[in-house]
This record gives sequence, structure tokens and C-alpha cells, in this order.
Amino acid sequence: MKNLFSKIVLVLAAALMLPVSAAMAQNENPSNLTSSAYTRYGFGKLGSVSNASTRAMGDIGVVAYSNSFTNLYNPASLTAIDTLTMLVEAGFNGEWQFTSENGKHQKDFNSGFNYLSFHFPLWNRFAGALSLTPYSMVGYYYGTTTKDPIDSSISTTDTLSYTNNYQGTGGLQKIMASIGWRPIKGKNDMLNVGLNIALITGSVSHAGSVSITSGQAHNTYITRGYSAKGLDLGLGVQYLRRLSIDRTLLFGATFSPKTPIKVSADNIKIAYQDTISVHERFNVSAPMKFGIGAAYHIDRKLQVGAEYSLENWSKVAGLDANMKKTDDIYKNINKFAVGVEYQPSTFNQSYFKTCRYRAGLNFKNSYIETFGSQSNEYTASVGIGMPVGLMSRRRSLLNLSVEYTHLQPSDSKLMSEDYINITLGVTFNEMMFFRNRLR
Repeated sequence: MKNLFSKIVLVLAAALMLPVSAAMAQNENPSNLTSSAYTRYGFGKLGSVSNASTRAMGDIGVVAYSNSFTNLYNPASLTAIDTLTMLVEAGFNGEWQFTSENGKHQKDFNSGFNYLSFHFPLWNRFAGALSLTPYSMVGYYYGTTTKDPIDSSISTTDTLSYTNNYQGTGGLQKIMASIGWRPIKGKNDMLNVGLNIALITGSVSHAGSVSITSGQAHNTYITRGYSAKGLDLGLGVQYLRRLSIDRTLLFGATFSPKTPIKVSADNIKIAYQDTISVHERFNVSAPMKFGIGAAYHIDRKLQVGAEYSLENWSKVAGLDANMKKTDDIYKNINKFAVGVEYQPSTFNQSYFKTCRYRAGLNFKNSYIETFGSQSNEYTASVGIGMPVGLMSRRRSLLNLSVEYTHLQPSDSKLMSEDYINITLGVTFNEMMFFRNRLR
């Protein structure tokens, strides 16, 4: 009875901490995690529910299965932890961005809080999780200065100089509750199923200005922004087949239906002494998504996985650059990912033999089409999970992942981007519900 009470108290404490963490994340602003001009379009740069462990493994999620980290992408994997353990994970990102266009180059650095999750056992064969992750991020600032001849001037040397500046900030957060269930546990077969229910919430602001530095014209300011709320649902399944005493084959699948997102948008234009304000409410959508994959496990030493996922953005209503509801504006995202994790030994006098070494590759295309061009993203990643504590109690981990991403539009004349992303994650993994009976 005391054991059950302890679980309830910890789950309630985690639930109470999530709104506080969400407020902290909003204050830090998700825009701190990006400075890409492409985030001016759509919802911005899409976030992920992955953590430092799975990012190091090529950002796989459909077939990731481990008792050392929380896989929120496929809730069926939550049953991997034992009934005495609670996992608490938090992650922070640092990202160097290198932008190239027409022979010009720019370097930016962004950093901030990224994710928080609580993973805990429930009843027999049930496990749950509460999490806070980014759904989308908007962050950019750029401008251009133009000089045009003044047609009515007597002198041909007179020009009108003006500067266009554009700035975007904000993003959407995903606050999610997950549950996993193991309905079948046989000698050689195991079936896990799971459910994610997430609240999508947040706000985004896009600002533009035309500043006149000569002539008689007046400056113009335009602010476009929106707040959004919606639900995102996800179903997952994982089937494990034991091939021998230490070898297992895993098949996984995920599915998320198309769900509405309520948007409240404002467009404000200030030109000289005139102000025009337009407020609109409408529904857009989160897309239907599905993924499939397979993984091969050798005892607790090695897991290798490969998967494919599709996000059906072409069938949803979205936001154009003027914050107007528009159909057929996005493109589907196709993603291919492979990843591996290797741990030489579970218990060993050599510290580095107990570390978890990870690597992966993935490819996907963007959901935004800019000037008729769709971008492709190529990512390579490596990482390490370093045990923390005494040798007999090395369950908690300090996880580090390093990702290199190249974003290339199909039109080579458009801006390309390169990223070096470092994610530092902490996994607190201890036996929370064990009671020592020896006094």
C-alpha cells in the first residue's frame, strides 16, 4: 500500500512540475534554439520528442527500446523499465549554424532548455510518462537596404534609401502524457502497445518594418502573430521475438491521426498616422503521421535499428507568410533513419567499457516549399552515455550527442544551412520504489 502511495505522490509531483517547466521554457523562448530565416514560414522549425540518447542514434524512435532512457516517440517502449525504477530526464541544446547564400556566409550560435520528461511504472505491465518538448521554433532576424532613384527629382543623383527588417520569435510547446502496456509476455514473444496524448500550445510573433532614411516618405511597421492550442494523439506498437537466449528481433509501428489546432491570429499595420488591425480565428491541423521499422538486439550489448516515417503535411490547412489559413501549402516529410548503440559490458572495472556508444544517420525533406524549392536535410550523429555513481549503482547517465546537419534547397541558388548541434542530457535512473527490509 505504501509502495502504491509513493508512486501516486511521485506522479502527482511530476504533473505539477510540468506547468512550471513549461513556463520556464516559454520565458527562455523556443526561438533561442534557432536563427534560421526559413522559420519565417509555416509553423517554423519543427521540434522533436527525441532526447540526447535517441538523437545520437540517428534520431530513431519507432524501434528504440531501452530501460536506460525514455522513448517518447513510440509509447509502447515505456514498458522497458522495471517496476522499481523512475527515470527523470532533462536536456539542453547548443547549436552552431552556418548560413551560405550567393558567396556570403554567416555564423550564429543558439542554446537553451530543450526537453524534460518523467518516466515511471504504474501497475503490473503498465508504465507512464509526462513530458515537455518543443513542437516548433521560430527565431530569425535579417534585413536589406535598398537605394532607388526618386522619379520626381530634378537631379538624377537623388535617391530614396530604405531598409527592410524582419524578425520572428516564439514557438509552440508540446505537453504530453503517455502510457504503455504489455498485454503479451511469453517465453519467446512480447507485445507492447502505447498511447500519447499531447497538448500543443504557444505563440509566435513575426515583425517587419520599412525604415526610410531619405526622402519624404514615412516608416511602416507590420506585426503578424498568432497563438495556438490543439491536441496531438499518437499510437504505438512494438513486437519482440526472441531468436535465441541473447538475441531479439523487434518490429515497431506508430500512427498519429490528423488533429485540429485552433489559431488566434492578429495582423497590425502602422503607416504614418494610420493603424490597421485585423483579428481572425480559424483552425489549421497537425498532420497524420506513421512510422515503421525493425531492430536487432544482442543481449544488453548491442541494438541496431532502421525505420521510415511519413508526415502527411500536404493534406492539412496551414499558415502562409501573412498568417492566413491556406490549403495545399505544405509538402510531405519523408524520413529514413538508422542507428546503433553498443555497450561493451554492463559491469566492469574499466569505466569506459560500461559506457554506451551511439551513432546514426538520417535523411528527411522539409515540409516548407520556399520560392518553389523544397529542402533536404542530411544528418550524421554520434554520442555517448556515461554512467554516474559507484560501479554497483551505475544506473544514472550523462548523455551527450553531437549532430551535423546539412540543409540544401533543391534550387542551389537559395540559402543553404549547416548545423552542429550538441545536446547534453541527464538521465536520473534510480530504484525509487525499493524498500530495504534489512535493518
